Amino acid sequence: MPTKHLSTRKIGPDAAVPWDLVRTFLALERHRDYAVAAEMEGIDHSTLRRRIQALEQQLGRTVFIRTQRGWEVSADLQKLVDAAQDMAEAAKRFSLAVQDDAGVIRISLLDAFAHRFANAFTNFRERHPRLVLNITTETHFVDLKQDQVDIAIRLARPVQGNSSLKIKKIGDVPINVYASKSYLQSMGGAHANRTAQHHFLGMNLGFSHSDHTFTYGSLDRTEFGLSGKVVAWSDSFSMLARLCENGLGVAIMPTVMAVDYPGLQKVDPAQADVTTELWMISRFDLRAPWQLDLANLLQQELNRWMQPFAPR
Repeated sequence: MPTKHLSTRKIGPDAAVPWDLVRTFLALERHRDYAVAAEMEGIDHSTLRRRIQALEQQLGRTVFIRTQRGWEVSADLQKLVDAAQDMAEAAKRFSLAVQDDAGVIRISLLDAFAHRFANAFTNFRERHPRLVLNITTETHFVDLKQDQVDIAIRLARPVQGNSSLKIKKIGDVPINVYASKSYLQSMGGAHANRTAQHHFLGMNLGFSHSDHTFTYGSLDRTEFGLSGKVVAWSDSFSMLARLCENGLGVAIMPTVMAVDYPGLQKVDPAQADVTTELWMISRFDLRAPWQLDLANLLQQELNRWMQPFAPR
């Protein structure tokens, strides 16, 4: 098999030397020994030698000379050392800027949960004052990359292997069927709950079933032992709740949301809640301290919502 040779093309004025070659160059310049430099860089001896050879071939000349004190950069290349040190310092400043938690975080979530997470967002800003929150409500499942959203909070979980998105469960959200007292009376009262042909208010939230596991989206009236027809659709939980409170029909909604509307009550008090899940979906790796902090604050807030509904 013929031996592969590295290119001997001299680097041009607009070409960029790869950062790994610059780091290797600095490591050998500082430690003057291949074995020590390789250990400090966390690479093997042969890899370090190949990188130095690649750098020399890109520059079109020998960079390091063997002396009694070890491997040293040629005396006429001190500007190369200075430039590499400037690059290392710039990289350090870049890393510190990232760690400073500065910038704008774009968060998208359903209108049903926006105001309920206000306390969590407030506490988050107090802990991370250099981060600016840009919070929008969604009536469809945004594409995080295409719509330039960093984090989405929703009742649906992306399927396994869905691009590079990272997901974290925030907690469980109980769902049930609600209606106004006046509506239930018009339908014959409590005794007619399961026998009446109800007027349903449907959610037409846009999303892809192929991309998400969406428990709420798959629920229908039969899950709760009810029958009837849909008389109105909306892509807003708030709108459905308001129409429901006005007596237009019954709506399937999160229990924690129904309590915000005093005129609503469960269609069947004996009907057990159906549990769905709330997820945090991120374009980030969910490892940075501020990301973990945000997830924890959201979980704590959701747990606080659930306390009145916890089994006693």
